[in-house]
Amino acid sequence: MSKKRDIKKAARDARQARQARRVINGIFIGLIAITVLIIIGIYLLTN
Repeated sequence: MSKKRDIKKAARDARQARQARRVINGIFIGLIAITVLIIIGIYLLTN
């Protein structure tokens, strides 16, 4: 019984780690996209 619980815990931890990486990657991609849009907006407003 303990082995099953350990296996389930390891699977859950791995799933949570993958989800955390996805969230962090999404945040970084969003920040980069916002930065690019701001740069483009400033460029268009100054011309």
